[in-house]
Order: sequence, then structure tokens, then C-alpha cells
Amino acid sequence: MPARLDLPLPLLAGRANESVGLAPEALSQQGDFTLARSRGQLAGAALMDASGRLEDVTERVFRQLLEVTSGLHLYRVWSYLPRINAVQGGLERYRQFNIGRWAAFESHFGVDLRAYLPAASGVGADGDHLVILFEAGEAKPTYFENPSQIPAYHYPADYGPRPPGFARGVRVERDEGAKVYLSGTASIEGHRSVGGGDWAQQFQTTLRHIRTMLGRMGVTSALRPDQWERSGIRQAQFKCYLREPECLPLITEWLEEACGTTQHVTFLQSDICRAELDIEIEATIETMPSGPEA
Repeated sequence: MPARLDLPLPLLAGRANESVGLAPEALSQQGDFTLARSRGQLAGAALMDASGRLEDVTERVFRQLLEVTSGLHLYRVWSYLPRINAVQGGLERYRQFNIGRWAAFESHFGVDLRAYLPAASGVGADGDHLVILFEAGEAKPTYFENPSQIPAYHYPADYGPRPPGFARGVRVERDEGAKVYLSGTASIEGHRSVGGGDWAQQFQTTLRHIRTMLGRMGVTSALRPDQWERSGIRQAQFKCYLREPECLPLITEWLEEACGTTQHVTFLQSDICRAELDIEIEATIETMPSGPEA
């Protein structure tokens, strides 16, 4: 029987269910992680009590994550943090999370940790549990950054004692076609937030970054389902996290203008890792075996 995880995020519109795309040969438990293995790939999830501060619990779960993926490449991590923007003991909880995540990667990889950081997103969630999901595998990935944005792992100390630890995007070449992961993308130029309080500016900036990243990763047409077949894209699923559900009609309208449809978009209500921003969009894309689009 397949393993199922219900995320503590209100669904605003779109698909209610999503699969990691593995037909698991075996389900297992290792530490706090439930794992599914299939054909050289590994996916897993863990739930951790996060009612207190996040540094220690985050470091513990990421140390476990790096242990269970030892010998593999970590492609993508999804992190859902309760009360992500709340200040606790003088420090925002997302910044506490970044301290713990960085400590785990530094302990595992040493000074070269930046070369191993996966695509990722970190958004708010209801409840009191930190939820971590991941995908990893044997194939070596290619990492991508956005020239309009400073790599998150080089952010200055303005954003906390340790920077966010992730790459903007990852592409993995497989026999059955490439898999492409676009990290959570928001309205950030360089390292500064843009358009706080202005949904239209945030959306346009975010969309421009998404188009840049999709082009760099060889899946330019992923936003438009009417172009998938001729551009070699098998499927693409986007998630749009919205802080304020009231902006859903506008964001839906703007995405329909840009994409022709929103059938490939799931809209979720969630706080964003930066308190001044309201929109974050991520994507997982699969291409045909014939290779990337021209």
C-alpha cells in the first residue's frame, strides 16, 4: 500500500494530490524518515515536533536526511515550518531553521557544502510539526543559479546568522527523461525583496525569474501546457504559495494570461519565508527521453 502524507496547508485551488512518481520496491523506516526506494531513486518524509525552537530539531532531521541519502545525490527538499515568520527568543523561526540546516550540511560535507546543496523551498505550515520531504538518486545532478539573484547560500548576515542552504534549480538526466526541480521562487532581486505590499510587482518579478530559470535548465516551455508535446516536456506541476487567499483571483488571472491555463498549478495558502512577501512559486518538470527542448 502506498505511503501517504497530508500536508498541513489549506488548498485554495488545483490538484489536491501529488505523487513523487516512484513505484516503490520497498517501503522502510530509518530513524524519523519513511522511505520509498525504486530503480536507483529514493524519496522520503519525516515529521518532527517543532513546538519549540527550530535550530536543534532542524539540525537533527537534516543530519538524518544526509545519512539516509549517503551514496546518493540529494536533488530536492521541501520544508514546511509552523509559524515560519514568528520571532522566538529574539530570532525569526525561519532563521532558526537555516542555522540548523546549515550546521547539518557543514558537519556532513565540510567547507565544500555549497557544492551539494539541493533545490529547495521553505514555507509556512499549520500545526506544530516540521515536515521534511526529499527526493534523491544515483544520477549526478546539474545545479543552476539565477544571474539576477545572489545565490541564497551567499546571502549577507542581514538575513540571519546562517544563510539559506539551497540551489535555485536542479536538473537530473535519467534514461526515462530528465527531471527538473525549480526551487521556491519569489520577488527577490540580488538579495533584496521587491514589491512588498504590491501583488502585481511581486508576481511579475517572480514570473521573470521563473522564465529565466526554466530557460537555463532547458525547459523554457514548461509554463505552457499547449507547448509541452512539441518541446519534449512530459509533464510539469507548479505550486503557488499565497500568504493572502484574497489574492487568488488576481494571481490566477495573471497566470492564465502567462500560461494559457492554470490546470498545471496547485494553489496553497502558506506564509512565505520572507514576512514582507506574499507569493512563492515552485515547479517539478519531467521531459521526454529524447532530450531537452531546443
